Amino acid sequence: MKILILGASGSIGGFIYNRLSGQYDVYGTYNENKPCDADDNRFMEYSIADLKCLDNILSKIKPNLIISSLAGDFKQQLTVHSRIAEFLKETAGRCIFISTANVFDGSPDGSKTERDAPYPISEYGKFKYSCEQLLQKELMNKCLVVRLPRTFIIENIDNEIKQVEKNGIVFNNLYMSYNTAENVVNAIEFCIESNKFGILHLSSNDSMLQTDFIELLLSNRGRNISYTKEVLTVEKYCGIFKCEDTSLLRYSDNGYFNLSIKSNDEDITTHFDISCKDIISGLE
Repeated sequence: MKILILGASGSIGGFIYNRLSGQYDVYGTYNENKPCDADDNRFMEYSIADLKCLDNILSKIKPNLIISSLAGDFKQQLTVHSRIAEFLKETAGRCIFISTANVFDGSPDGSKTERDAPYPISEYGKFKYSCEQLLQKELMNKCLVVRLPRTFIIENIDNEIKQVEKNGIVFNNLYMSYNTAENVVNAIEFCIESNKFGILHLSSNDSMLQTDFIELLLSNRGRNISYTKEVLTVEKYCGIFKCEDTSLLRYSDNGYFNLSIKSNDEDITTHFDISCKDIISGLE
């Protein structure tokens, strides 16, 4: 099987590329930051604004599966995914689209499963949901949408701690779910082998208050930094996601916000079960 990973120089895309390369005939694209050890025959430079370049890559490789982990301008990405859908319909190929828990950021009233209807208020969440709808409509059972929460690789943990130290603010009423790139990639490899399609949430089996997660992370890393615990309000929440009309938020005012996802898929919950504490322990 030939696999093309769009955005293979990113953290998740790179993890997917490295894992699948030993099993399949894998190719990847990068925009500006080409991995230093990348094979020139398998890594191709690609800007999402250059549709001709995309057509050339697709024509040259003729992938059976395209995994999209792209970043960049939202409007251009929609055009790119439309072209991907056209190509895969012509070739009977498949697609895995890496999406986000942010498709639910407009309704932070509880952890969401694959059965819940998305409701984004952020531009990022709206864009991802638009891509999901486009690809699912065009490719149907040839498309798998993978929604991720905050997903870590070990190399990024120090950056996460630096960010907390820099901002100095952590919310004590915001529940979130998490995952590790390794667990995500293991699940994606399983999905490829099992011909999974539809929508899957690859996330921890639980959620944790942001303050508790950060405190446990710092404790496990032996770090002692100062930060402020703040209460997240509707106004602050909408400000983070740049939504000016707070009335658009579907929120039950119980004092807590919940931006987490979980899975109802038995294969995922059985084989890739992981808790927030497991994630922190695995990042040591």
